[in-house]
Amino acid sequence: MSAITSQAHVRRLPTIGRHVAYSLIYLVVIIGAWYFYVRLAKVPPFLLPSPEAVGQSLLTMSGNGQLWGNLGYTARNILIGFVGGVLIGVALGYLLWASRWAREIAAPYIVILQAAPKIAVAPLLVLWFGLGPASQLTLILALTFFPMMVAMNLGLSSISNDVKTLGNLLGMSRWRYFRVVQLPGSLPELFSGAKVAIIDAMTGAFLAEYISAQQGLGFLMVLGNSSYNIPMLLAAVIVTVAVGLSGFGVITLAEKRLLRWRKIR
Repeated sequence: MSAITSQAHVRRLPTIGRHVAYSLIYLVVIIGAWYFYVRLAKVPPFLLPSPEAVGQSLLTMSGNGQLWGNLGYTARNILIGFVGGVLIGVALGYLLWASRWAREIAAPYIVILQAAPKIAVAPLLVLWFGLGPASQLTLILALTFFPMMVAMNLGLSSISNDVKTLGNLLGMSRWRYFRVVQLPGSLPELFSGAKVAIIDAMTGAFLAEYISAQQGLGFLMVLGNSSYNIPMLLAAVIVTVAVGLSGFGVITLAEKRLLRWRKIR
């Protein structure tokens, strides 16, 4: 058994190495294009600084601790908001699937809430909840719960009625049927929703910090913009994108491990 596991692990190594190599190639191409564009087009530094200037800004903020505290603040908000959005979205998705009354009463209000532009709602949240983390987390939750709610609803609807009949014949309680059948059966849709939700969580955290926070990566962008420190602004943008991509990568890795039977590539 251990030999089979070792062989499977060895087969996965080339795939992992290939993904890492592709990522490095993409990174080198982007930085190279950026470097040559700035040099050949003679772009002024206040419009687009060189990669060296942005890298130096990252090193400076890393050395004086300015980067890590703000990065930790944003990452914490993204994690809390994402987990809360997942839990709320899954619960609402199940409720709307299970109850016709809930669908008829609550669904229109939820859709209206989601349709409202978040850039317009964010100042209202600051007015209602203040400048602290409460308004920021509320905005992240408002962005993340909806894709999870839709994904949960779709996942439950994809389960055949024959499976429900079999569960009734086996005498499964509602909780056991949800835990053994419905939740595992909805995992493909839930992972798809989670990939959207993690990016929405990053967007919500950035937007909330940009408007109201006194710390975080969004605050670094505001600080760089207001002080005309464009390298700091771009460095904060790059780190924010890296955080979002890392979250997306973690969810993709979990999806591949938990849904191996689907042969996800």
